[in-house]
Amino acid sequence: MEQKLAATNDVLFFAFKYALGSSSDASVLVIGTIKENIRSIKEFDLRTYIREIYECRNSGMITDEATWLDFADYLQDELRSRE
Repeated sequence: MEQKLAATNDVLFFAFKYALGSSSDASVLVIGTIKENIRSIKEFDLRTYIREIYECRNSGMITDEATWLDFADYLQDELRSRE
């Protein structure tokens, strides 16, 4: 029996911050979970995710850069769709 768990925006953001600088498979899991919950995430938080991705990239700390930049594009598309 599979149980559906709810995650708060704060928990998603902490997982995101961990995955952003991690060289594990966490990025795929976290990005997928954020996408599954995208409609529940506020625009302010989406902008925060985008800003964090670019700040991490600029500091040279980003891992799997292409994946994260594609995700930033996805988030920007989501923001545009809400206008």
